[in-house]
Amino acid sequence: MTIQLIPNHAITATDTKLVTTSLKISEAFQKRHTHVIEKIKNLECSKAFRSANFSAHPHKNEQNGEIYTVWHITKDGFMFLVMGFTGKKAAQIKEAYINAFNAMADKLSELQYGTLSAAQQRQIQTKISTLVNSQPRELHQSLYNTLYNKLKSHFNVTKYEQIPAHLFNQALAIVDQFKLASPQYDAVIIDLPKSGIIKATQVSAFNYSDTLLPTPMAALLNQLMQAEAQNKPVLVSNVRTAAKDLDGLLGLLQQYNMMFKQITALTEPARHI
Repeated sequence: MTIQLIPNHAITATDTKLVTTSLKISEAFQKRHTHVIEKIKNLECSKAFRSANFSAHPHKNEQNGEIYTVWHITKDGFMFLVMGFTGKKAAQIKEAYINAFNAMADKLSELQYGTLSAAQQRQIQTKISTLVNSQPRELHQSLYNTLYNKLKSHFNVTKYEQIPAHLFNQALAIVDQFKLASPQYDAVIIDLPKSGIIKATQVSAFNYSDTLLPTPMAALLNQLMQAEAQNKPVLVSNVRTAAKDLDGLLGLLQQYNMMFKQITALTEPARHI
């Protein structure tokens, strides 16, 4: 069960600021209204501060028609006024009041500025895409989900587009602060091209024309075949020549495959029609 520490509608909005009233304060702290008025009159603050944060307004009692003065008080004025209210319960009421002021300010900002504009959304999308694309492709979807969920959770919205427009810079900062795990190896990951040429068969050596490809080349082929069979990326230490080397290797395998088919066709028994 939640105990209500401050009255309903304790904070209201005027044309220029958020205020509470001396009546609401007296109700929250369970003090006589005349006592709160006396405290306001005896505050040792400057005239400028009083003028900016306290204003007297006539109020009509609906029960007896009596007219009396009610003070409108800003957040700063409230904090100055209740500074001398001590005790555990008073501290809880002060905290609840401050939270209510802040919550009302957030609501007004949302109403005033709306949610993220299309341009702001594109900037967030671009920043997230740049960050995600710096990582291995197989991690992209997971990182997208993590980043957008982080934004939605932080701003308590169901879609990131619902983030208040005035909090746009904060949203960008959250993306900037996202820490990616450092790779455990000094290498670049490239995707092995899908090819029907590379098969999951063991190779000890290749006879290509009059050239015998030595065992290191066979070992490389075995590694490539294993990577493709398991749908895993290939680590390449020399990114400058990796693509060229891989293209050459695949070309060699294509030639080998054609030769293999020709040899197979020649060694098959003749078919009788």
